[in-house]
Amino acid sequence: MKKTKFLAFAFLAAMFASCSNDNVPVDENKDTPLTIASAGVAELTTRAIIEGQLIGRKEEPIAMSVWVEGSGDNYNAKNIEWINNGGNWYTNNTVLYAGENKQKIYALYPYREGATEDGKIAINATEQVDYLIATQSLIDENPIHLTMRHAFAKLSLMPTFGTEAGGLEIVSIEVKNMYASGTLNIKENTWTYPGEATATLAMTNHEVLVIPMEKCESFPIVITMNDGRVFKATISLAAVENELKFNSQYNIRLQIGQDKVFVGDITAAPWVADNGGNLETE
Repeated sequence: MKKTKFLAFAFLAAMFASCSNDNVPVDENKDTPLTIASAGVAELTTRAIIEGQLIGRKEEPIAMSVWVEGSGDNYNAKNIEWINNGGNWYTNNTVLYAGENKQKIYALYPYREGATEDGKIAINATEQVDYLIATQSLIDENPIHLTMRHAFAKLSLMPTFGTEAGGLEIVSIEVKNMYASGTLNIKENTWTYPGEATATLAMTNHEVLVIPMEKCESFPIVITMNDGRVFKATISLAAVENELKFNSQYNIRLQIGQDKVFVGDITAAPWVADNGGNLETE
């Protein structure tokens, strides 16, 4: 009799366990290769992007560095190259999907072989390469949709000429007291830089990319005109909280007269094309 009761209880326990397992959600994508569906950029377009998608620079492969953190070798990736071919992303390194919210991912565009395993990279600002990053986030689905933003800040000079300055043209613009180089932590989107901000960067088409600074009250600029004259001015950042933020464009208004430069207002805005459209690759 006792044996019969024990078997009955065992049967009921197995039945309840079966019912309980039926209610546990199963992620059918677990242990399938991770795939990237898109690498878009929020609220902006850039020389490296058309219609929110990365398109690459001229004569360069459309590729980015990707890091994946998970438990176990099959669920990790350290600076592996993902390449876009006809709108689809692929990699020669298989990384498996561990399940919802069990892995983290971050990325850098363009691909840099020299980036470290822990997601840090030395950057020279004088190269003026427009880096885009996706900071660390949980992987909650497979395929993955990455949101990328500019690692640099952009300074954009918007000059006008007084009526007395007819025939004058700007030959060059130098921005001083910037950082020449720094180390970008892609995972956390933080910068470290050696020494003081003493470098001079040259604007191209009235624009220059600069390493972000949490504290920057002002910086000098030097404008050389086509008649050989040199104008100097100091740009105050008080109106934009005395800092240069990543993923931001700073529009600086100047009026150039016959003998003087008048500094206007400076505003910060999301980094977009001036006409709101798409820009060509470099």
